[in-house]
Amino acid sequence: MQLDYYRLLGAVDVPDKAKITLFWGGLVDFLVNSWSILEEFCAVIGIKDKIVEQSKTEQEVTPQIEKKGTPRAIPLVSWADMQLEHHLINILLRLRAGWDKLADYVIAPYYGVTPAKNWESRVNKLDRKIQPALNDRQRLFWTNWLTNAREVSKEMGLRDVRDLELHKIALRVKETLGHPQRAPALSELENFVLFEHFRLQESFLLVLAIIRYAGK
Repeated sequence: MQLDYYRLLGAVDVPDKAKITLFWGGLVDFLVNSWSILEEFCAVIGIKDKIVEQSKTEQEVTPQIEKKGTPRAIPLVSWADMQLEHHLINILLRLRAGWDKLADYVIAPYYGVTPAKNWESRVNKLDRKIQPALNDRQRLFWTNWLTNAREVSKEMGLRDVRDLELHKIALRVKETLGHPQRAPALSELENFVLFEHFRLQESFLLVLAIIRYAGK
């Protein structure tokens, strides 16, 4: 991957406190992470295509019944469903990582801000340090970025769902033995990560717009 660095910052008033080397590294890291997310989406599409194809060619398998009428084997979860959830969870983890990379290694070094510890503190600190130095047009972009960033830490938002997977008992989807009263369906998980993917990429473009409109 090769970036046209000079074109990105051409004719831009770079802040005096900017840590440009760290900024470039963070930018590349964010883009590689975004590529990984797209690769996982490709895997999801491939699995869904196979599911559709199998449904057209395979007949429904009926459990064999013993004399007493008890099934010998009852299918609980399909391999395709487990694969699908696996890739959707990988996307989920990458999306949460993308926000850390964007905030801590793209925005913070560009404006010379030392990141805070937890997510809310990081977002608030960036706002305090950066917002006063922005012009009116940049503030419009920044306000949108803040709205997106604060959605991450809302109840059952991206942070909560990621933490369940990494630090607690994971919230398995219904199709992979999740609790039917509180677990999402695979389609709901897919819609969730797709929406959060668009939110993250929009936020990245907002950051680039803020940088490009410096001094204008």
